[in-house]
Amino acid sequence: MTTCTSNARVSVDWKRTILACMADYLDAGGIVAASAGLAIWSQSFGLTSASLGLLAAFGVNAGSYALGALVGGYLGDRLGRKRIYQYDLLVYILGALFIVFAVQSWMLFAGLIIMGIAIGADVPTSWSLIGEIAPDNKRGRLVGLTSVFWSAGPVVVLLLALALANTGLLGIRIVFAQLALVALITWLLRRRMAESEMWTAARERGILSASRIRNLFRNYGGRLFFVFIVHSLGAIALGTFGFFLPFILSTIGSQSQAASVGFNALYYGLTGIGVFLFFMPLVDKVNRRVLYGVAGLLTTVSLLLVIFLPLTNPAVIFSFVILFSLSASCGQEQLYRVWCQELFPTEMRATAQGIIIFAQKVALAVWSVFTPLIIAASFHTFTWILFGAVAASVLIGVIWMPKRPRSLEQVGTDDDTRVAAEVVR
Repeated sequence: MTTCTSNARVSVDWKRTILACMADYLDAGGIVAASAGLAIWSQSFGLTSASLGLLAAFGVNAGSYALGALVGGYLGDRLGRKRIYQYDLLVYILGALFIVFAVQSWMLFAGLIIMGIAIGADVPTSWSLIGEIAPDNKRGRLVGLTSVFWSAGPVVVLLLALALANTGLLGIRIVFAQLALVALITWLLRRRMAESEMWTAARERGILSASRIRNLFRNYGGRLFFVFIVHSLGAIALGTFGFFLPFILSTIGSQSQAASVGFNALYYGLTGIGVFLFFMPLVDKVNRRVLYGVAGLLTTVSLLLVIFLPLTNPAVIFSFVILFSLSASCGQEQLYRVWCQELFPTEMRATAQGIIIFAQKVALAVWSVFTPLIIAASFHTFTWILFGAVAASVLIGVIWMPKRPRSLEQVGTDDDTRVAAEVVR
């Protein structure tokens, strides 16, 4: 019973955990590197607002990521977590090199789409691996570590972009070259990683059947819908600011390129610190509904700041960044990652995450197409839309948050299956 001993042990497999977390570093690093380059690419390649929307919709932030997650999640359950690791980061490197050597706008689109497919495949398998090798009483904490790496990627990228702000297009090329180098090092270190013992045990029991997608929707459809709707509504704000914040600050807030990138780096840095100081110590010990509700309240307050106060005031931007980052460190994005591990059985875990990520990213892609146009037409309307989406996400999450299982072995048992078709409080 390697599964039980692996999951019940007290020690933490830090090597596999950290190497799996690198998916988040490369994920967020790619998104934020692209966001830092939007204004420069717009000038260098003559991209219009509509082109920027398409770049956001199909690139590493949304559409291609969705496709990668859907396929990668399914294959991660079918073939194993480690099998995905053998190839996905090589694809990521290829995409990054397209952008490093881009001389025409189509190369930007190609590079970001390739990177999105690669990292989309990596994330659900990486999260599943972490959830499956983590001790039961530390699972939320270790899954939270993925968010620390997700914040670290943008901080490194944005600080590098800030240092290279006066070099224009060359600076963005260097930023993507750094991501390609980190991906290469991570791929080399992952080559000798051990497979998830929990997945291996499921394969040996012969439960990795091709019918699991049908069973997933039949037995766990309520949980799929809950995680999707809560995360999708919350990600409208998180995903938008994650990709468009420097663009918003430079166009609406009248900030310089350096100031816009600096505020964005502060946002990600504070988010990572908040995850480390608050979410990771608390998530396995406190009432998660309370934690989620308080974080959601802070998110709505931060959005009200930019609705009623001028974004051209640096004090307003600074206050917004502090509140929004602290709320993001303990809110739906963090609990969504934990829910994905705890609500679905091993043979369906990565598949479920891939489906949720796919549906959420498609929704974000559609929204992203229109985001620059809505911002240009009325920033006030834009912020009210974000406020409404966040408020709905908070209410749904607080009211219908699912129960926490005692262990991952419990998920998928007869008792669990009887209630899995409905979202339970």
